[in-house]
Amino acid sequence: MDVDKRTLQRFGREIARTRKMADVTQDALARELGVSPSHISNIERGYRSPVASFVPKLDAALQVDGRLVRLWGELTGSGRPAWLAEVATLIREASAVMDYQNAVLPGLLQTESYARELITAGTPWASSDDVAVAVDERMRRAQEFVNAEEPLLWVVLDQTIIQRKFVPEAVRREQLDQIVRLVESERISVQVVATHYLGHPGLTGPFKVITPGSGADVVYAESIHEGQVITAAQDVARYRLLFGRLQAVALGPAESLLMIRRELDDD
Repeated sequence: MDVDKRTLQRFGREIARTRKMADVTQDALARELGVSPSHISNIERGYRSPVASFVPKLDAALQVDGRLVRLWGELTGSGRPAWLAEVATLIREASAVMDYQNAVLPGLLQTESYARELITAGTPWASSDDVAVAVDERMRRAQEFVNAEEPLLWVVLDQTIIQRKFVPEAVRREQLDQIVRLVESERISVQVVATHYLGHPGLTGPFKVITPGSGADVVYAESIHEGQVITAAQDVARYRLLFGRLQAVALGPAESLLMIRRELDDD
């Protein structure tokens, strides 16, 4: 199994943390498992991928009741639950991202006011302090994106996102102005799928195809409950095909920009 470096590093850190909490040295763990201390060291530092049969042995030696086995399965399996911090790191270190949205604008493109409206409405149980923290974090990532040259970002949006007035009008106008500025500065490419298009290929929900600086593409697919990281080559290829289909049925970048400008002019 080919496992990316970040996954190996995350798993290795957890092994090291678990071993230290159990007050077990690398030498002692190596003797228990019949391997060299350097082998354990290389796995903990993310330099070496453990073979599948070795993970249950690690788990048993450290007496953690299957926790390491479950973590390894989550980290290496396609369709596993996504950690938001992990997705943010994937995007920040990517060379390109293809992003399809059918309800709201991508977080990297949101203004502070727009983000606050969405987070407040979407998490009515959150305190004002929690909302403020979430908005600040989103804005930090958005500003990092605007200031950087990568990743390249291709966005396909459903037209309803541009037209629907689900935030105060001043917030909506500020947000559309932000999109226009980013497109005109050539920081992003935006295409809009018109509402009248029949057989819409994006009805399955929003997703991102993330192309890292090195290694294979990864998909982040969103649902109402959670996001999933998809790494299986066949599944990723299908999402790339789906994004290509969305681009094909959408208005071109110039026409899409004109549509957004007209939306601003008509208000």
